[in-house]
This record gives sequence, structure tokens and C-alpha cells, in this order.
Amino acid sequence: MINKLQLEDFELSYITEGEGRDVLFLHGFPSNMYFWNDLKNELKDKLRVTVVEQRGYPLSSIEDSIVSDFNIENLSLDIEKLINKIQLTNKLVIVGHDWGSIVAWAVASRGQVEIDKLILICGGTEFPSTSVYDNLVFESGQHYISSFQNSEEADKLLTKNLDLFFRSAYRVTPKIDYGLLDLSLKSLFTTHNYANKIHNIDIDSLVNHFQNGLKQSISWYSNIDLNLEISKQWRRTIDTEVTFLFGENDAAVKLNDKMINRLKISGSNVAVKEVKNADHWLPLTHKESVISEII
Repeated sequence: MINKLQLEDFELSYITEGEGRDVLFLHGFPSNMYFWNDLKNELKDKLRVTVVEQRGYPLSSIEDSIVSDFNIENLSLDIEKLINKIQLTNKLVIVGHDWGSIVAWAVASRGQVEIDKLILICGGTEFPSTSVYDNLVFESGQHYISSFQNSEEADKLLTKNLDLFFRSAYRVTPKIDYGLLDLSLKSLFTTHNYANKIHNIDIDSLVNHFQNGLKQSISWYSNIDLNLEISKQWRRTIDTEVTFLFGENDAAVKLNDKMINRLKISGSNVAVKEVKNADHWLPLTHKESVISEII
């Protein structure tokens, strides 16, 4: 059953099942609370599992929103309020994927709730400034994160064919040459070849779920410069146990020595692991890697 937490200007949707030690799952883009179904169903007999549909996603949308509604402080406050409201206090583990890892890191850095462990999958601690992405231009256009700075225009392009968008986003990524990778919005999200494989996810369900568009979820990206300013007030080296999991074939996040070093000095108890033959959708394809970190 979907529960609703009334916040200032919207209702945050979540599901909690099971009893015991607390595990909280935070999805990324373009996903929803059901992204975690397989993991939730496998763990709910052993643990108390909570999944959230985060701010701006269809089950937690905001009426008459503005772009700044989706900054990292608001995203963090939502999760902190949920943790306090339903008392996720039994050795809480937060598992974040993609953008969910950014939110989880911010919650841990803010230090307003007790967290036993973070498991951050295919994501990092925070995005760099938009200037980094603006300098990256590919054959099909600018970097998708640069395109996402105009959430309205990006939404118009992607919602012309949501089936193609989700098939492109969830396509299986083989081992790739990052030097030849086109990370433009059009290349990543509008070019799926229907002969290519997609991951084991219900595309029709995603299309139906996001039938009113992607503007609010894309707006998360439109705040990354603002987020860098906001996070100055709490940015620190954290003591929480952290495991970063990355897929060897992840087209969105390249794990290199520079990134590994940066992640390892972000906390006092940090492990960085790369999962072979996994891509950006590691929780769907290698759930045993996630479960082993939780258990």
C-alpha cells in the first residue's frame, strides 16, 4: 500500500514493508519507487524496507512548481522528515542509485539523522558545476546535463516519444570505448534501436507512470550549480560507513583513478567497488551485489 507524508507543498509517496533493521531505497533518474521492487520483495522478510517516490516524480509531484523547488536542500529535507516521521532508526542503511546517491550523501553530510551505512550505486557525492559539462560537445550536440539546464525544452523533446526515451535509457550497455561515447541528450535518450536489448523493466508501466511528463524530475539537474552553493554549509568528510558500487560498463559514470581517489577521501570509512559486466542499471542486473552490502 502506498503511504503519503504531507509536506509543505506536496505529498511524498512511500511504501514500507517488513520488520527489523531499516533499509531505505532512493531511486534516481529516470526511475520511480517501483525500480526497487525485486530488491524490496527479496529483503522484506528479513528487514524493514522503505522505498520512496522522490520529490517531483509522478507520485510525489508538486503543483505550480518552480525549478528551485528541486534543490538538494529540499530533496534532503524530504528524506529527513520521512526518516523521523516513520522512525527509521534501527541501524538505518540508505541505498541510493544515480541521483538517489547524491541525495543520500547530502542527508549523511547534513548530520540531522542517524545513518548506519550508505550504499551508493552508479553515482557520487555531488555534481560538478555546469561549466564542466558545457565544455563537452559531441556529434549529436552538447552534454545531456547541459541540455537539462532547460528542463522545459528537454521535457518537450523527450516526451514526444516516451517509449523511445525509456528504451534508450534502459538499453543494455556492452563494454564501451569512453573516448568514442556520445553523451548528448539525443544520443543517450532518443536513439534506441528496437533490435537492441533492454533491461528487465516494464517499459509500458514507465510510459504510463510518466505520462504527464518529465519536467520536474529533469529540474533536479537544473539546480546543480545552486546545489554547490547550498552544500557549502554542510560539506565535510563524513564518518558514516560508505560503499560505492559502479558498473564496469556504465555509460553515464566513468570510474577512473581520479574519481576513486576523490571518493575515498570524501569519508573516513569508504570502499569503492566496480562490478564486472554491469552497467548503469546494476540494481536490476546484479542485485546480489547490492544485497551482500546490505546484509
